[in-house]
Amino acid sequence: MTNRALSFPSSPVGYVFRPTDEELVNHYLRLKMHGGYEQEVSIIAEVNVCDFEPWVLPGLSTYQSNDPESYFFCPRSYKYVNSHQANRTTVAGYWKVTGKNRIIKAKSTKEHIATKKTLVFYENRVPNGVKTDWVIHEYHPTFSFHNQRDFVLCKLKKHPDENMPTFEESESSSNVPYGFGNQNPTVRNYPLILEEGGHTAQMASNLANNRLEEEINQLRTQLESFRGFDDGDFGLNSALQFSPGNYM
Repeated sequence: MTNRALSFPSSPVGYVFRPTDEELVNHYLRLKMHGGYEQEVSIIAEVNVCDFEPWVLPGLSTYQSNDPESYFFCPRSYKYVNSHQANRTTVAGYWKVTGKNRIIKAKSTKEHIATKKTLVFYENRVPNGVKTDWVIHEYHPTFSFHNQRDFVLCKLKKHPDENMPTFEESESSSNVPYGFGNQNPTVRNYPLILEEGGHTAQMASNLANNRLEEEINQLRTQLESFRGFDDGDFGLNSALQFSPGNYM
């Protein structure tokens, strides 16, 4: 059953709901399992995530925003009666556990309060599953209550496309500061330390030296195109004063 509270139809401008792992478990999940605290946890919807495809789930969130993460209380669902094997299949695919489980501890007491599992969504069926960018973190509590309601808490997000170009690859040289990106690998590897009101003298010196060296090489190439050029007749100062326009 999907529970969409009407008290959070949309979020205020600039609002981001980003609780820590401990807050998700020790506050929201604990109160949800205990029962009787629906108002305190109503910002997180109750949804059986495997009843829907991952691209549908963000629209089922209690509140709507541009935040890339969505949160849900999910009733535990098992494949078979008297089995503790979770049912993680949907109509279009399945969720697969990947990586190592992480232990969530309370900062104050260092108590182990939950285990976090990472799930990745695959379209189709095993063994022909196709990996997608949809990921869920499942929080399984270690505590329990008398007559508790059995839930896990799910944090859904979609990773950006790994094939998207990075800043250095996507920006043209005209939009990248001189000496950065793939245009000049020698300069790119220097550490850049920017501070309010200035920059490091070492970085400025490196940039100036490389720029000067490039200009000299360009001028030397142009000078060599003239007949009778003698490399010994041109020092650094005369080369810098050379202007191709004077010989056109």
